[in-house]
Amino acid sequence: MIIVSIIQLILFLLLIPFALGISVTRFFDSKYNTIGNILVCGFTCELALFQLLFVSFYFLGFQFLPLVIVYSVIVTILAIASFIWSRKYYKKLTFPIIDMGFITFIVITVFMLTMRNLQGVNDGDDAFVLGNALVTLNSGLFYKIDYYTGFTINSYTRHLLASSPIFIAYLAKVSFIHPTILAHRVLGCFYIILHNMIIYNIACILFSERKKSQYRGLFAAMVAFIAMWDFHSMMTDSTFMLTRTWQGKAMFAEIAVPLAFLLYLIIGNEKKLKISYIVFIAILCISTVAMTPGAIYMFSLLIGLLSIIMLIVKKKPYYVTLFLSLIPMICFGIIYILKCR
Repeated sequence: MIIVSIIQLILFLLLIPFALGISVTRFFDSKYNTIGNILVCGFTCELALFQLLFVSFYFLGFQFLPLVIVYSVIVTILAIASFIWSRKYYKKLTFPIIDMGFITFIVITVFMLTMRNLQGVNDGDDAFVLGNALVTLNSGLFYKIDYYTGFTINSYTRHLLASSPIFIAYLAKVSFIHPTILAHRVLGCFYIILHNMIIYNIACILFSERKKSQYRGLFAAMVAFIAMWDFHSMMTDSTFMLTRTWQGKAMFAEIAVPLAFLLYLIIGNEKKLKISYIVFIAILCISTVAMTPGAIYMFSLLIGLLSIIMLIVKKKPYYVTLFLSLIPMICFGIIYILKCR
């Protein structure tokens, strides 16, 4: 059973995201076709698909098991199709330059993962995130049972659009691992790795010149070190990334926000705006709502601000089309006003 669990986790957290991600990065410049970008973009697509199916199934009155079956079939088919469609781009992967800065960054990342598991602070919001994941896994219902009392309720309307607890339940279902163990030990490490991949790829853009490549690893190591530097006195608080790593708000802060900056840095270095960037930012918007419904306004403001900056810097009117990527946010906003209040 342990071997089956490991295989399933590798499939849904590595192979499927990697297969999906290559269909995104194939539209980027070849220098951005890195392992980190592929994996992060693929996981974003995976989570966005789950969000769309979860919202649809909830309002149609379906339960958890049909969602598990339908999502597993669709995401597997899409991954296989993506791999076949984009397989030639795997030969064009860009690998990091191995130097002392990069080695330092890897060492700090390993230290973060080790301490996350040995001395991690398990935040009180686990009562909601893992409570709902466990209730969904055992009852097959979405937000219909109070995880404190076991009584049936209408729903947790304020958090209704957040599918991240249900996504944990899904991974627990297919991997045969308890949601708490899965979140604390596996997803906590996985999300930190995704975050650090994004930071390193940002460093690759900031120090794109070959003669400055030695600063990439040092920059990423410095950011990782700053993120790790919390609770060093009674006057400092913790970072979401290391204390609530598997929870939606932490995912939003550690993955979605830096990924938005990475995408706009990539767009800023392109000679023209590709429709593929608008589509992927829209996919990213969908995945952020899965993390937290607060992303409907917070991430919309961030994308709007970055789009305005891009419009001013580039001085080309067609960059206003970046606002089209916020259409999913408008739809989720309407759903939230009508159904979640």
